[in-house]
Amino acid sequence: MDSNLNADIHLQIDPDSTSILEGVVTGLIGNDPTHEISSGTQDFTPRLITNQPGDNMQDALCQELQESETFDISVAFVSAETLLSLFQEFKNQKARPGSRPGRIITSTKNYFNPPRAFWELLKLKDVTGADVRVWQGEQESESEYSTDQVTPGGQPFHPKGYIFAKHLKNGKPYYDLYIGSSNLTQQALTNQREWNLRLSSLDRGTLIDQISHEINRQVAESLPLTKDWIEQYEEDFRRYAPPRKQLETARQHRHIRPNSMQREALKNLRELRARGEHRAIIISATGTGKTYLSALDVKQVGPARMLYLAQQEQILEKAQSSYQEILGCSKEETGLYTGSDRKKDEKKDRRYLFATVQTMSRPDILKEFSPDAFDYILIDEVHHAGAKSYQAIIDHFSAANFILGMTATPERTDGFNIFELFGYNVAYEIRLQKALDEGMLCPFHYYGVAEYLGSDPASSNDRPSITVNDDRHSRDRGQLTYEIGQLATPDRVRYIIDVLQQYSPYHQQITGLVFCSRREEAQQLSKLFNNETNQQAERNYRTQAVTGDTPVSQRNKAIRDLENGDLDYIFTVDLFNEGIDIPALNQIVMLRNTQSSIVFTQQLGRGLRLYDHKESVVVIDFIGNYTNNYLIPVALYGNTGDRDMARRNLQRHTIGLSSISFDPIARTRILRSLDTADWSAMKKLTEAYRQLRFELGRIPMLTDVHAHDPSLTRTMAAKLGDYHSFVRSRERNLGKDGTPPDPVSTTETGILKLATEVLLPGLRPQELVILEQLCQLSRSEHANTPTDVGRLKAALNERFPQSYRDPTQIASALRVLDGSYFTPTQARRFGGLPLISRMKNGSIRLNSTFAGLIEEHSTFRNFFVDTLKTGLLNCQDALGDVSAQELQSEHGFLRGRQYTMAEVVRLLGWDHEVNGQSIGGYMVDRTTGTMPIFIKYANSQYQDQFLSDQTLRWFSKNHRRPESREFQWMRQGLGQTGWQETHFIPLFVMRRQEAADRRYYYLGHVTEIGPSQTAEKPGPDGKGRVPVTITNLGLDRPVDHELYRHLLDV
Repeated sequence: MDSNLNADIHLQIDPDSTSILEGVVTGLIGNDPTHEISSGTQDFTPRLITNQPGDNMQDALCQELQESETFDISVAFVSAETLLSLFQEFKNQKARPGSRPGRIITSTKNYFNPPRAFWELLKLKDVTGADVRVWQGEQESESEYSTDQVTPGGQPFHPKGYIFAKHLKNGKPYYDLYIGSSNLTQQALTNQREWNLRLSSLDRGTLIDQISHEINRQVAESLPLTKDWIEQYEEDFRRYAPPRKQLETARQHRHIRPNSMQREALKNLRELRARGEHRAIIISATGTGKTYLSALDVKQVGPARMLYLAQQEQILEKAQSSYQEILGCSKEETGLYTGSDRKKDEKKDRRYLFATVQTMSRPDILKEFSPDAFDYILIDEVHHAGAKSYQAIIDHFSAANFILGMTATPERTDGFNIFELFGYNVAYEIRLQKALDEGMLCPFHYYGVAEYLGSDPASSNDRPSITVNDDRHSRDRGQLTYEIGQLATPDRVRYIIDVLQQYSPYHQQITGLVFCSRREEAQQLSKLFNNETNQQAERNYRTQAVTGDTPVSQRNKAIRDLENGDLDYIFTVDLFNEGIDIPALNQIVMLRNTQSSIVFTQQLGRGLRLYDHKESVVVIDFIGNYTNNYLIPVALYGNTGDRDMARRNLQRHTIGLSSISFDPIARTRILRSLDTADWSAMKKLTEAYRQLRFELGRIPMLTDVHAHDPSLTRTMAAKLGDYHSFVRSRERNLGKDGTPPDPVSTTETGILKLATEVLLPGLRPQELVILEQLCQLSRSEHANTPTDVGRLKAALNERFPQSYRDPTQIASALRVLDGSYFTPTQARRFGGLPLISRMKNGSIRLNSTFAGLIEEHSTFRNFFVDTLKTGLLNCQDALGDVSAQELQSEHGFLRGRQYTMAEVVRLLGWDHEVNGQSIGGYMVDRTTGTMPIFIKYANSQYQDQFLSDQTLRWFSKNHRRPESREFQWMRQGLGQTGWQETHFIPLFVMRRQEAADRRYYYLGHVTEIGPSQTAEKPGPDGKGRVPVTITNLGLDRPVDHELYRHLLDV
């Protein structure tokens, strides 16, 4: 745009409103780099959302609902699952000060919207006060609705528009508009390729006038959603679910076919037996069909006799029924063998025997069976097999042809190696996240809500009054009675019921399991619930407490009553953590502290079994002020050894078709826990190491750790400086079961430290590929064949074609590897030995002394090569989804990734290492044309502040003025073609809470520099005033929304 025209337009608008104009100009015409950047400009730049990873319509809607005062949504199609996913965000929007109820208009077009979607809309209306309407058009119809949705002019109803009302900082209203292709359905908001354009407009814009007129017209042509309307709509809708008891009957007569997991596991089991193996273990997430799998394997083996072992009689009864279904055998061929069965002696000779461990392990019982009595033995929940009772049974039946163990959680804390017991033969492994992605489990909608604290849960007085936790000392246990009395009160029950009614799917028969912290709590809460009204069912709640004290017959009856709809909830503690199969469960309620990610996963898994007409399960987790709340995202998103990964995971709203959301107080509690958790605690790393060692049956190398959990590689290796030192320490910790690797020399330890800090993170491929070529990792021998820069560039291009391959990068990598880059102190710390030598003829080879260490010392070689290989894997992971064009523009840095100052300087290709004190927040390197800026956000002696997700108000070092050298360099050629080729100014920001990690997030590079002004601030010692220069910096594009919220602690 012509700058004079731009200025003329600015004169017609008050200064506080120019940011919207500038956003429109930037997005539709282009930016004038010489023009001053206003605060918040980039918030209003038009943006296209196409549902890319980390930037989809659901994320955008979540953000808008958090910030808007009201909204209008007009879409033809709505899904109940999407409403469940966004329910917490709609609730949070209502709770914002100054908010007003929004409007949602949808249709009955082609019967796409099932009645369940309208029931969820009605719940949303009841909870948030939203005005929900069903479009009718101007036509007249005999019924109160029409599925054709066509006006007299023949125009179908098919809009997809989202309008959010907000206010500028000066108080003037404006709107964010999303017009495009996404309906309010799960796929359209997350996975499908869509086009949705976001625009911003002041309230007097003509576009807003047009949209407001259209919305008001739609409202006038629509009916308010009511219970009566939905009930009439249901009469003509053909896909409603049949009654629960009919489902149970139909389920019993279905034909079972192996799923993909079962087919692969059966194949692997056949191959193991063909190799002469007699034992194997299956690791499979709860609900993926382990019992059916075992029955299918028994069917393909055809044993003369089989023994099925489990701890609980209910598990055996379910397994017996499943086996009869799969094997097609009669009841006379199967038998339960339990201590409560007086007729068990009559059944002990049955072909398929289902026995409790408690009964079968008794010495007098074992004497009645010969060691070869069973050809095939199955052990359910085999992670308990370290107990003496299990060991007695396994030892006795030593002549069995095959023993199969099954578990969802093989991890143990008592030191027993389950994997060793089964010869390290893992026939198949599928964990929760993969099972969800594969569609093998029912999707869930997880809601983390604030626990009852005896006061208004929305109050800012977030005082902890529920303090049960793992590290309670014996002297504190006198408080336990008070705590249980506090937990089981009428006030808390009314609070819980209010939450359940808000988050439970509307008009759905609840089949729920409630996990409590103590048996007394479960019993008291059940009694109190039964005195309260279930408003949806228009009767009192029907619940029962089932604990370890409950007789087996009563347990079985309670489960049947729950399945048949005669109970709403069963209250329990840990009895239902594993083994119990209730596919009809559609709600899990957690009223206890998450003390273990394993137990959390087990309890969550209770509701994830697939079931006819069960589209999802609702999980409601009441979150108190507990130090171990950080385990919740670990359990939901998978294992992690990295704080930043756990926090970034917490920003994700979806896992496949499942959704995760938290109310503001619960979210704050988890974030506090994440900030205080010690992710590199030796106890935690030791447990992870021990579990992996048990699974492998040997010392795990870093490549093994990467295959298990890539985020653990750096954390483990860096704990003691290098992975060899960590392994020696942990193997000594294992005592007689450990086999510490041989020690290495001081020089070798230094080289391993260099490999850990420089190679293992995989920040760039140059050093990795150079060493890969020189060490010839693709060959069995470790020759020292010379190479040259040309061949190294060719190898780099072949290995990492998308990498940033500027000539400065390979030159920088060579300086790192020949040691000339490092300061003398750092070089000594890294062993004082160059890894490569550069010849006068330009050839490059391994340093002869280093090559000798590689050839002669196998322990050092194994750990160095392992670190190098893992670095290559980490580099592949990092660069896998990044385009070459993006890496080129970012000089090899990855947006959102964390870097230390030392890593930044090295990756920028500076000639020599520079310590952090010398950098002091930023430094210009004229040779490379780079100036990294490092900001400790909200913890700086300055007042650096984000004005928007693309603009930063930046304070210089002390005693700097606009004419200082760095500002002269920054502005040299600014606005002219080629400025960005000679000026690369990357911005790195550190959160105050993560200062101990000493890593900065890379946010992008500066492309716009506003006018500078001088100001004064207090001196470093608090005395006097010192001059600083303040400048608005504009990034090349907005910071990722989730990272932006994270940095601002939103």
